[in-house]
Order: sequence, then structure tokens, then C-alpha cells
Amino acid sequence: MNIAIMGVGFCGSFPASGGLSYRELIARAAAMAYADAGIEAEQLDGAVSVEEDFVSGYSIADEYVPDQLGVQRKSVYTICGDFLHGVCSAAMQINTGQFKLLVVEAYSKASNILTKDELLHFSYDPIWNRLGVTPNYLAGIEMQQFMECSGYGPQDVAEVVVKNKTCGVGNAFAPYGNNINAQDVLLARQVAAPVTEQMIARPADGAVVVVLGATDVALETARNPVFLSGTGWCSGNSVIERRDHAVSEGTIIASQMAYKEAGVKSPAEDIDAFYVSDLFAHRQLMHLDALGFAGDSLARVNPDGGSLAVGDLFEANGGARLVDAVNMLRGEAGSRQIEGARRVVVQGWRGLPTDSCAVVVLDSERRTS
Repeated sequence: MNIAIMGVGFCGSFPASGGLSYRELIARAAAMAYADAGIEAEQLDGAVSVEEDFVSGYSIADEYVPDQLGVQRKSVYTICGDFLHGVCSAAMQINTGQFKLLVVEAYSKASNILTKDELLHFSYDPIWNRLGVTPNYLAGIEMQQFMECSGYGPQDVAEVVVKNKTCGVGNAFAPYGNNINAQDVLLARQVAAPVTEQMIARPADGAVVVVLGATDVALETARNPVFLSGTGWCSGNSVIERRDHAVSEGTIIASQMAYKEAGVKSPAEDIDAFYVSDLFAHRQLMHLDALGFAGDSLARVNPDGGSLAVGDLFEANGGARLVDAVNMLRGEAGSRQIEGARRVVVQGWRGLPTDSCAVVVLDSERRTS
């Protein structure tokens, strides 16, 4: 795949950003990404906007994107999914040969939303699945079934929270980083048994912008490009009564696509770091199993602290993981740096009630086979 990530920008993460509009969040992230990529906005051929009108609070939200990205009167393609779905789409567009430089954007202004649970209710079937209880009930069902089938227990799920929040203490982009213990997690307020409040990522504000380009352009322009070696995406069954809640079928199929394209034979041996969705703590373990990295070691997983530390950025979640993965491969992750990291996997999940996932494989050096 002759595509590179040329530049990244992340304005966030904030529990609230009253001093910045969503337009200003995007504009700042874009300025960072363009400077990192060594380009001007005028050089871009178009954009991929990863947004959901309902979350944004008004119709055709992507119509407000071109100004702050600097792509007025150019192609803007919109996806309702995780940021990584947008990356996969941009990669396909560049592979057509019709585009050389594209920008992918997503943002969260969660602090504008007074009742996130009520918003989440609308994503469930109005007849069969809106049960008059917290919409997180599906996470409770998932966690119970996952533990019964996998052999993991509540303590294992709690350790995910402890590890990720501890990693977040050393990450300036992680407002929810904290030093806690497993008992703090297990004894926290129950939301949907056995899921407790500490096992759920808290909302945050932020914007992520990433510049993708054809490899020849990237090698000429970008200061330190990272290479996209494989992409994959899949959605599990949308009917939750027919879904196996112990596994992430979306991640399994998406990872198989990405691994085949990137030539990954043994994920545990070939991959130096895994960035996965941890919007719910048990989901991190479920996604790792689906990626072929089941085991006891969490040292190579979400070194940035994941969403549990950085916050739930809605559509931008996968983008936040991608930014840290790029910094990791550049050797610029600071105290989070994994020595010798050359290849990483980033996985994104759309969130409840879906099993819609995307996976990308990144390399620090261009691979020709």
C-alpha cells in the first residue's frame, strides 16, 4: 500500500472546553497537522469528515468543516463511524489515483451534551431495545457473557482500568489519568452489573486531524512519515439479539483484512504495540482477543492510557489512538515510548450498541512486500 500518514494534530483532550468552539478545536488541530506534514491547506485534494449530525446537534454538520480545514469548494466525504473508518476511506480514495493528499477530521464537543445517555438511547431499536433503563445495559450483558466464555474475571477487567488510568498520569492529553487500585474500580457505583462507573470512559472534548498522502508525496514533503501497511473494517450483526456478545466479530474480520494486506502472520510476535478501544474496560480485553493478542501482558496495550484516561471523544476516539501510535513509531512518545517500536496496530470501535470496527497496521519504515 503506497500511502503514508504525513502529519497529525490533536487539540484536546479537555473535560470541558468553554473557551473554544468546535470550529476552533478543528482549526487548531488542522494547523498542527499541516505543520507536521509540511504542507499548506491549498495543497489538499479534499477531506474525509467523520461526524454524526445527531451528536453535533444540527443537520448536515459536515457542511461546517471546509472552512476550518481550508478545503473550501473541494471534495468532502462524510462517514458516520469511528475515525479509523475515515482513514480506511481516505486510503481507498488515494489508491484510486484521483487524489494525492487528503485530510481526515473528527471532533467531540461532549461538554455541550447535557444527557449523553438519552442520546445513546436513540441508537437502540425503539420497539425492542429501549427498555427504560440505562442504555449501558448492553455493556453489562457483554461483560457477563465475555467473562463466562473467556475465563477472564472482574479482577482482570479492573486491572485494565488501573493500568490505563495509571498510564494516563504521564500523558498530557489524558485528563482522566489517575492512580487508583482494583478495589476502587470494583466497589465504584454500579451502572449495569457487573459494569461499574470506573469501567466506562468519561466524555471529553477534542479534535483530531490527520493528513494522508501518496508515498511519493510523503517522502518529498513530510518531516517523518509513518506508513499505512494494512486496513480493514467490518460491522457485526446489527440485531443485538442475534449477536454473540462474548466476541467482537467486527474486530476479528477487520483485523484479518488488515493483517493479510500488511503481511502480519503472528500478531503477538510481529506487533510492537496495540492501541484498541477501551470505551468499556472489558471491551479492551475482548478486542485484544479478536486481534490475536490474548494474554496476561498489558504493557504493550494503550500506552497513552486509552479512552479511560484520555476520555470518550465520540467519533474521534480512534484518531486519538492513531496520533499516539504515530508518535510511538517516530520515537516521540516521551515517557510512554516503547523501545524499538517499528510496527503497531490501531483498532477502533463505533461504541454501543454496535460492533462496527476498523483496524489499521502502521509501520515506521516503508515495506515493499
